[in-house]
Amino acid sequence: MTPDAAAQPNAFDSGLTIPDFVACLSMGLQPVGLVQGFYCGQISGWSSYSTYAVTTYPCACYEQTVHNTGWLGRVDALDSAWRSAHQVALERMLKEAADIGAHGVVGVTTEMNHPTNDKSCEVHLYGTAVVVEGAAAPAQPWTTQLAGHKLAKLIEIGFVPSAVAYTRCTAVLVEGCNMEYYGSGRCGTGYVIIPLKEAHELARAGAIDAVRRASGDASLYDVRLQVHESEGSGSTYITCSLLGSLVRRVRGTLPLATPISTVSLGS
Repeated sequence: MTPDAAAQPNAFDSGLTIPDFVACLSMGLQPVGLVQGFYCGQISGWSSYSTYAVTTYPCACYEQTVHNTGWLGRVDALDSAWRSAHQVALERMLKEAADIGAHGVVGVTTEMNHPTNDKSCEVHLYGTAVVVEGAAAPAQPWTTQLAGHKLAKLIEIGFVPSAVAYTRCTAVLVEGCNMEYYGSGRCGTGYVIIPLKEAHELARAGAIDAVRRASGDASLYDVRLQVHESEGSGSTYITCSLLGSLVRRVRGTLPLATPISTVSLGS
């Protein structure tokens, strides 16, 4: 966009692709600007987070009576810190959207990372603010990851976007033994370590349950799960992060039209 064009009263910026932009216009959504929210902070050391044990497990390859047990727990305080960071970034994006009179934000993209080390936290949300032609501005703009034909089809079947959803659950597995210290061949190839499997299931189930509790009567759509596994100090951390779009039904699905025969293939 040239400086002269940007100086015009109706000039705007957008993060939408051309097909998504055209689809928005066809639904009566007028893009008015690119909005974003950002948060960057420092998370205190791992030792300061409360971790509670869920259950105990024997060593993966040895009898419980011979070797110490491990345990499986959750790191709730760490997950709460990331959820709070996301909420701050989301509120800042919503404020930008409200300041320009937007009804909603489509195509919301979420970027989360550690900018310096594993104790730093950076969250960046951005999307395209839109206004609904002929509608009054809501108390707070709605948000959705969807844009283009996906959003159009969602509205077509009777749903409207409500909000973006984010949650995470971190499971920590403290193993009772370190298999690599006992030489090769003790655990056969393909051996399934049940505690590690349980840790993955705990992280996934925890993230899904959390967002379901927060969604109320809304439905979760366009779900994206990311699972990350890391090790340190004899422990294995499995983090499941969930991003999605909450939608709510405003009308029933329209009935399919009765097909009309236009060509006869009979003799």
